[in-house]
Amino acid sequence: MNYYNYFTEIEEHFVKRRGKHLLISPMDWGLIAVWRDAGVPLQVAIRGIDIAMDSFFSKQRRGSLKINSLCYCHDSVMTEFAEYRESRVGESRTTSRAQTGSQENEASPDSQKETEITEAAEYLAAIIGELNTLSQKRPDISEFVLEGIHRARERLEEMLHSLRTGAQTDLEALERDLGIADGILVEALCSCIAPEETAEWEKEAKSELKVYRKKLPKEMYSKIYDNFIRSKVHRKFDVRDFSLFRL
Repeated sequence: MNYYNYFTEIEEHFVKRRGKHLLISPMDWGLIAVWRDAGVPLQVAIRGIDIAMDSFFSKQRRGSLKINSLCYCHDSVMTEFAEYRESRVGESRTTSRAQTGSQENEASPDSQKETEITEAAEYLAAIIGELNTLSQKRPDISEFVLEGIHRARERLEEMLHSLRTGAQTDLEALERDLGIADGILVEALCSCIAPEETAEWEKEAKSELKVYRKKLPKEMYSKIYDNFIRSKVHRKFDVRDFSLFRL
């Protein structure tokens, strides 16, 4: 299974179990990223979702009450992950890696891999074009911001060159590199955003993520919070998010 299929598999399963079509929110995508980074195997995440949903539907519910956030399943997913790790105590590292459930070592068909690389390259090229447009249409921005845009664009151009020459085929590593480039860009752009607008975003984030704050450890919550603010910055400057999951 490729890197970003982990996200789509979880999204599709959650939507199916919910019983009514509802695309998950950007915050829920951030939660899936937290699970992935923590090493939660796909089948463990799916099992945790099933347990949470089974529990929900087994109880008497008034009206058409629905689960609107994947966060409802977080506790079950983490419980299942803890049991998964406990059951593997004493196994060899090789066996443990082979049974991660995300099946990262399985070879995907060559044609599928080529398609993924092509799509990723097109996505990077589109972002580079948006950064070029940003530099041209905002002549009023400071040298510091222009330098940040330039540095982020240079990193993206290096990634694009590596994809097109075949030097880079690891999409998981590419996603990490995109995060680094995004950090450079967002830091620069934030310097020209009015403090009152930033404060409004922070207020909105706290309101939108209230359910996450109650359920998630501080580190996980902070990551989703930061992603929320980053997305706001991208939307303000008409530059898409730096993530292959937005393909």
